[in-house]
Amino acid sequence: MRSTTSLNRQLKEKIVPLKGTMSYREIAKLLNCGKSTVHYHLTEGAAEKIKSREGRREWRKVWRYVYEKGKPKTPYVEKFSKLRKVGRAFLYGPSRSNERKNRMGLKNKTTKLLDCLNRIWPKLTKNGMTKENNPEQAVNQWTGELDFYDDGKPIMTPYVRCKLSGEIINVKSNDTHVDHIDGDRTNNNPENFSLVKARYNHMKSDSKSSAEVYEVLKKSIKELEKHKNYW
Repeated sequence: MRSTTSLNRQLKEKIVPLKGTMSYREIAKLLNCGKSTVHYHLTEGAAEKIKSREGRREWRKVWRYVYEKGKPKTPYVEKFSKLRKVGRAFLYGPSRSNERKNRMGLKNKTTKLLDCLNRIWPKLTKNGMTKENNPEQAVNQWTGELDFYDDGKPIMTPYVRCKLSGEIINVKSNDTHVDHIDGDRTNNNPENFSLVKARYNHMKSDSKSSAEVYEVLKKSIKELEKHKNYW
C-alpha cells in the first residue's frame, strides 16, 4: 500500500513513462528525486527486495525462523577436565587468555581455587586437588552437612549434589557449571561459589538470589499447569 506522500508526489506515474528514454541519473535529476527512487520504480523485483530487507530488520527472529535454514545442532559430547581446573572462570573471569586483565575487575583477588572447593569438600587438600588421590566426602551445598546417596553411601570427589536440582553431578564434566550465587560475576568470594548442572545454570540466568529464581519458576509452572492439556 502506497503512503500519502507517495500519492501526493506522483513520482511513480512520472518515472515509469521515462523508462528507456533516459538514464536513471538523468530521470532523478529531472524529477528532483534520488537515483534509488528511480531504481525502486523501474527495476523488476526491487520493491520486493526492499520490503524483504525491512521485514528481516524489524522481525529478525521470525524472519530467520521462516526463511533461513538453521545450522544443524552439534551433538553434545561430554568431556572431562582435571579437578584443579574446575572453577577457573570463577577465579579469573571467563577468558583464560585474558586472565590478568579479567582478574583486575574481580572483588577478591586473593581467592584460591582450594578455598572454593573446600566449600564442597571441606577436607580436600591441595595435594588431593592436584593429584586427585584420597577422595573426600562432599557436603550438601545448602546445609553444609555431609551428603549421601539414597542408598546411604557417601558422595565422594569428584561428585556433589547439584544445588539447584539435587542431582548427583561429576564436577569434572563440561555439563557442570560454576554458579555465582548472587548473580554477580565479579564476586569471586568463596561464599558465592556453587556447582550446578549446566541446564539449571542457564535457567537461573541473571537471577540475583534463590528467592528470585523461585519466583521465576513459579510463574513458569503456573503457565504450564494452566495449559497442561496441550502438552
